[in-house]
Amino acid sequence: MSMAQAQSASAAAAGTAAVPRPSSLALVARLLTAVAIIGALIGAGVVALDWEPRLLPIRVVTVDGEMHGLSRESLQQTIAAHIDGGILTQDLAALQQRVEDLPWIRRASVRRVWPDRLVFSVSEHEAMAQWGDNGLVTKDGVVFRPRDGRLPAGLVRLDGAEDLAPEVVERYRRWHPKLAELGLIIDSVVRNARGDWTLTLLGGTELYLGTDDIETRFGRLLAAYPQVEAIGIPIRIDLRYSNGFAVRWVPRADARPERVAANTFPERS
Repeated sequence: MSMAQAQSASAAAAGTAAVPRPSSLALVARLLTAVAIIGALIGAGVVALDWEPRLLPIRVVTVDGEMHGLSRESLQQTIAAHIDGGILTQDLAALQQRVEDLPWIRRASVRRVWPDRLVFSVSEHEAMAQWGDNGLVTKDGVVFRPRDGRLPAGLVRLDGAEDLAPEVVERYRRWHPKLAELGLIIDSVVRNARGDWTLTLLGGTELYLGTDDIETRFGRLLAAYPQVEAIGIPIRIDLRYSNGFAVRWVPRADARPERVAANTFPERS
């Protein structure tokens, strides 16, 4: 019995069949076929990416949501300027980020609507006050700056280091109703770089609270203001004293200048 016959007999006895090995030429042929298929798929993908925006273009951009600071038309134009794909290939995450980067926009989402529409849902920051010379701030202390520089009229002005905006807003919201009970309206609240707090009321009255015991000093003002106003129109109230405060009133026509000066600023303790 030959060697091959012996191997066949051995395989048969073991209950298995011998599998012929493919030749090197067959392996190369299979590899080339696979490469050709992959190349065709890649080529088809490139063609699809190139033609998809023309075959399935985005024709309509819809913006849902209540808008006040930014016009709907302006937002639609901004979105349209950054569209670089068709309804299937457009990168929605990139568009969403573009919209959320706009100063007035707080949050945005986007979805596809077949066959040619993108629908954005947006919510804006609600400006509670002006911040500094060119910004706005929300009730949560978020500062933002419109690109066109336009600020709504009639807002109270708050100012300070931007990272302290939440504290400035919180103080204003606490002080405003208490002063309103006395018929006083805050025009501005400023916390300067040294930490000093200054309030200006409509009409020009300035209130200096300093850096320490702010709420105690503010309470002292509320308690004494009716007596202050009974004397005259105050133009400056300095509360940076441990035992009281100093007042400068609008000079009366019949008052002697030295009398007004004598009531202006006692020595601080």
